[in-house]
Amino acid sequence: MYEMDITNEVASCKSENEEKHQFWKVAFIVIIFLVRIGNGLFMSIGGPTLLYLADNVDATVSEVSAVFTGRSAGYFIGSFSFGMIVLKYRSFKPLLTVGLGITLNGVLMTITPWVTNLPGLIVTTTITGLMFGYLDAAMQSMYLQIWGERGSRPYMQSYHFSFSVGALLAPIVAAPFLQMSDQQQNAEDSCPQSDSDVTLTTVTYNSTSSTPGYEGLNPVAWTYVISGTITLVSGLLVLVLVLGRTEEKLMSDRAMEVESRPQEPFFDVIWFFIPVVCFYFAVVGLEVVYQSYIYSIALCSQLAFSVTDSSTLNTLFWVGFGVGRGSGIFYSNYYKPTTMIIFSMIGTTSSVIILSIFGSYIELVIWFVTVFFGFSISTFYSSGISFCSTITNMSSTYIFVFATGDTLGGMLMAPVAGAIFDIDPYSVVYLITGLGIVNDFFFLWLYLVGKHHQRNIRRSESTANIVSNEHATKL
Repeated sequence: MYEMDITNEVASCKSENEEKHQFWKVAFIVIIFLVRIGNGLFMSIGGPTLLYLADNVDATVSEVSAVFTGRSAGYFIGSFSFGMIVLKYRSFKPLLTVGLGITLNGVLMTITPWVTNLPGLIVTTTITGLMFGYLDAAMQSMYLQIWGERGSRPYMQSYHFSFSVGALLAPIVAAPFLQMSDQQQNAEDSCPQSDSDVTLTTVTYNSTSSTPGYEGLNPVAWTYVISGTITLVSGLLVLVLVLGRTEEKLMSDRAMEVESRPQEPFFDVIWFFIPVVCFYFAVVGLEVVYQSYIYSIALCSQLAFSVTDSSTLNTLFWVGFGVGRGSGIFYSNYYKPTTMIIFSMIGTTSSVIILSIFGSYIELVIWFVTVFFGFSISTFYSSGISFCSTITNMSSTYIFVFATGDTLGGMLMAPVAGAIFDIDPYSVVYLITGLGIVNDFFFLWLYLVGKHHQRNIRRSESTANIVSNEHATKL
């Protein structure tokens, strides 16, 4: 009876603490949502403004695509750094460093239009990618630690949904400024193989490029100023969370179903991590190439879209992407990660095959496929994390494994796509199709290796239990 009273008292105290800290829990989720909007803006703004960036630093599309490589490299370094810090300092609390990093990112994004040489742009983008990579690893680790593998699924989907909100805002924010710039000079003059020697951003507004003699700011530059300001404000809000000791409060209220499995030795899971890296290489390469180049493909290929239609097409990708991630918050409560990944595989593969066959001469196809492709690919990333977490503990040091594949996909595929684009813009679609098909085989490999690993663990646990029982019987 006395023990029951103590148990009830502890449960009552825990409930009171949870109610007391509810405000900080909501504030944490909302502010991280805003931070991820800034992340989405950063990752997708390069798509509709790719030709502007090329002109601003006086480079070809293939050359300026190196910023995607730098961005991905920075993302990996940031994610890997977090994993190493956690490995060395088990009780490390990342929120302060996240707040400082995101604040710095806001400043770097704002000054991008005034970076008028390619090496400087690559360095700026790499540092920004590093901070966002650190954020991504830190927050996903916190979500898994606070709510556990199963309990974190809807939170993880909402975390990735917030990215899509920022990504959707990017082309919407950019559209009016792109149109203002296009009124001064035909945007197609910035396409490869253009007959014009005059580029989009060297007319009237070119104080942001190295070409002298022009006054004013290219309207497209305001896209970066707005995006940077949003990111800067969200970074300062994270620092407010730090002052409120939010981490300590959330960790004290963590759910009962937290990640309690010990982290397996690296060489015990390395054969599982290899297909994980390959899977994320294909997923991220697929997403980055499509969202970064669809605007330029529509504008510069035989489709010959206007600036307005190209921008709308890019926006529709993020509409489908956002709807997919938003619905994933609810679906994750009812479907296993494997099921959601299979749905995504069917959708992405079928849509890119249709696009490669019919998209070049049936205009309606590219509109439909872009929305459906965005919807289908949206839950790959978060569902993949949830699936891998069912196989082994990914909540601490090994969170960088996802970023490794992420980095390789962005680093290698964006420059390849840029080189192909300079030769024939529409041929980038065939690269996307190849990645979609390869991705299916990578997940099949990942699934089979993961299930084999699970069987080995169960077999080892069963053997250990039998030995333990026999030893207890002898005693």
